[in-house]
This record gives sequence, structure tokens and C-alpha cells, in this order.
Amino acid sequence: MKFFMVEGTLQHIEQMNEKVMMEHKSYTQKEMDAGNILMAGLKEDMSGGLFIMKSDSLAHVQTYLENEPFYTYGIQTYRIIEFSPHFLTQNLAQWLEK
Repeated sequence: MKFFMVEGTLQHIEQMNEKVMMEHKSYTQKEMDAGNILMAGLKEDMSGGLFIMKSDSLAHVQTYLENEPFYTYGIQTYRIIEFSPHFLTQNLAQWLEK
């Protein structure tokens, strides 16, 4: 299994609307339900988002992003960073609450 941090950067926020947002949420939720996205959220400066994803290949992540609604509507671009975790917290839920 490979691990990826994906950074999204908004390019054309003016193209955002409720329809696109609902498509984005639904698309993301499917991958979360499949257990492939650990967490996702907005950057504090609202310039885009970040998420951590696992996959068997970089090609799968690229295909996922090429079909992501924010990308297909030209709203956001993505930067993919593959990484290898060396250290893991024993209780992620507790860590996130602090």
C-alpha cells in the first residue's frame, strides 16, 4: 500500500456553486466509505484543501483526481506527494480531539 498527501489549490472559485459542491462531497464520500481517504479538510486560509489517501498506485490517485468535480469544472488543481509513514500515533481519534 502507498500513502499520499494531496494538496488542492483553488484556481477559479467563481465557478463554484451548490451543484458542484454536492458533486464534490458525494465523490469524496465514496472514496472515504471505501476506506481510502483518512481525512480531508480545508486549508486555514481557504485557498484549497488537503487530504491523506492510501492506494495501491499513484495511477489510481491520479485517475481519482482527474475525475474529481472540482478538477473537471476547472475550480481546483492538485499536487500529489507520496510518503512512507515511519511513526504512527496509537490513538488517532484522541490525538485529533486535542
